[in-house]
Amino acid sequence: MPVDVSDLCCINSECPDAGKRGTGNIRFVRWTGKRKDIRFARCRTCRKPFSERKGTPLFKAILPRSEIVSIVEHLMEGDGQRKTGRLTHHRQDTVARYQKLTGLHAKAFHDEKAQHLDVPELQLDEKWSFVKKNKPT
Repeated sequence: MPVDVSDLCCINSECPDAGKRGTGNIRFVRWTGKRKDIRFARCRTCRKPFSERKGTPLFKAILPRSEIVSIVEHLMEGDGQRKTGRLTHHRQDTVARYQKLTGLHAKAFHDEKAQHLDVPELQLDEKWSFVKKNKPT
């Protein structure tokens, strides 16, 4: 049974098909990782191989994906590093490492997407109404 890789795209910035999903240029090569649960693929256009985790906070991660997701979900809910560590049964430095990795990844993603925005006008009427309405008397 063929492995679906239609959600992957070439990550080689010099490839003409870089960043294009579902074009049929990605071919599954093998399963990799300790648990053999990470797809390893190759771009048919530029012939470069890559892990599906390359370019993500999960690249070279030792923890299973589900545990990393749990850590990040706790951090997103506003839990601190210590509390997240207690709830997910991981050391605080492990939580801090994934917080830094995901934060840097999110910043890079935001910067890449936001640089092409052309915002001629920004309205903050609702914000001002909220601030004005909740002003202490």
